[in-house]
Amino acid sequence: MSRKCQVLVVDDSPLCRQLIVDAITRDPDIEVVGEAENGEQAIARVIELKPNVITMDVDMPVLDGLSACERIMSDTPTPILVLTADPRNQAPELTHRALAAGALALQVKPALDAAPEAWNLAREVKLLSTVKVIRHLRGVKKPGLQPPPSSSPNLDAVPGAASPVGLVVVASSTGGPQVVHKLVSDLPADFPAPVVVVQHINAAFADSLVGWLGTSARLKVRAAKDGDLLAPGTVLIAPSGFHLTVPSRGRVAVQAGEPRDGHLPSATLLLESAAKAYGKRALGVILTGMGNDGVEGMAAIRAAGGKTIAQSQESCVVFGMPGAAIAKGVVDFVIHGDDVGKAIVRLARGQDPSRP
Repeated sequence: MSRKCQVLVVDDSPLCRQLIVDAITRDPDIEVVGEAENGEQAIARVIELKPNVITMDVDMPVLDGLSACERIMSDTPTPILVLTADPRNQAPELTHRALAAGALALQVKPALDAAPEAWNLAREVKLLSTVKVIRHLRGVKKPGLQPPPSSSPNLDAVPGAASPVGLVVVASSTGGPQVVHKLVSDLPADFPAPVVVVQHINAAFADSLVGWLGTSARLKVRAAKDGDLLAPGTVLIAPSGFHLTVPSRGRVAVQAGEPRDGHLPSATLLLESAAKAYGKRALGVILTGMGNDGVEGMAAIRAAGGKTIAQSQESCVVFGMPGAAIAKGVVDFVIHGDDVGKAIVRLARGQDPSRP
């Protein structure tokens, strides 16, 4: 008999804790092994109970939830689902701090008078319990947005027409926002190719993610709109709930549609369309995430003569997507997550991206 998924519920409101417990224990495979009403209690309970997953409130007395995330991910790494009641006001800071601290996912609390099924937590909790998280040493640092450096030594881009890379396409999921943030921050202002990104994230936090990515970038970062031009100096992020594709060279399309392999937006659709439009000048990048979204798209880029990069296993929160692409034999370069941006710039200059 398989062991139940053991969950620690952290919230300063007894009512909220009870609603969360009621919602997740509707699933017979989930067991709530403990509760905590502040961050300090949560840290102690994690050490004592060793849960598979933590649901973490944000605003709590004694020690807030995001500070607790930092400590837990540094000392006793455990998959964390951060819950917030007010994403409209909190999301920009929350998105940055929670993801930087190592939280795997963000979710909005429904109204307190909503039925237990409205919380929709059981599936997410069980999914996160399968993730083998890594120690997040950065979590012990004080969060804050660092201004971009004034220059990127030895990473000067070449004019777009001379670059072998005409478009960079990025697929990212669980654990990916922090890697995308570093990638975008490492691209110089004169990077010669446009960048398009599919990042799977809860819809309520999509806008704030775009804002966060833009704070340390030298390029313009914004949510893609139908008909947007693909121009050097821009990073377009797929909007939540729509597919982003490249129907022709130099332009994107944002369209409603059915999920592909469970994802809307689909990284594979984006990568496949980039392969058709840009051929050998397309560069596909697949980052940390569960499942295999993007793998067929990476295959399409490789078949079209383009180059492909996968994030290395030791730097992934979840090695599912990159691992599947590597196993399929459609990856040219395996790069540590901290170095993906630099590798992209080197490829754009016609250099070996794997050199130190």
